[in-house]
Amino acid sequence: MIVHRLDMDTSGVVVFARTNASLRTLHDAFRDRHVRKKYEALVCGRVLATEGEINLPLQRDHRHPPFVRVSTPQSEKEAAKAVEGLVHAGYKKIMKKKPKPSLSTYEVIQRETYGEEETTRLDLVPVTGRTHQLRVHCAAMGHPIVGDPVYGYMGEGAPNGGFEDNVMNEAAPGRATLEQQQSIDRVVKENRKALCLHAKYLALKHPFTGAPMVFEAAAPF
Repeated sequence: MIVHRLDMDTSGVVVFARTNASLRTLHDAFRDRHVRKKYEALVCGRVLATEGEINLPLQRDHRHPPFVRVSTPQSEKEAAKAVEGLVHAGYKKIMKKKPKPSLSTYEVIQRETYGEEETTRLDLVPVTGRTHQLRVHCAAMGHPIVGDPVYGYMGEGAPNGGFEDNVMNEAAPGRATLEQQQSIDRVVKENRKALCLHAKYLALKHPFTGAPMVFEAAAPF
């Protein structure tokens, strides 16, 4: 029985429970944030800081459903107006949910090239566990994850994690340029590569004995 899920495009460690009792205990551990998780990602461009945190609230994207974006005062106003015109009760309930605080931390592992463009390999920790959190946060700091079909170059979701270009120009002057992203995207498609986001480390306690358990898997990219 599956305990938790990864994004459809994300590779890595997943925990399964063998009994219903274990499942309940492990669900509680994930809900109460007693599980330590670490991801590895390859992002577009050169991340200048060697480490940092991204503290940006997330909301459902009314312009690009069912995806997610960074919440701003303007996006909240637009979402509230959009919800008024919705007829489908289930969809309306989802879109009415308030933005959620979301915190991620990152640390540079190394800097690389992808094709002819500069990329950065990161350790990422989702302190909170929101849908698509790491993907949106990386895009919002100007360094979308390589191979991201939603939040990357010409993706289905909002560009820049939802921020307008004028905001990005001021807040992220060292961000990956569109030309860099396009070049990387070309290599991704030519070689049929997947999203470069991998759940590489998970630590938790055994549901019955309380013994510490660590699961690790190397990134395939």
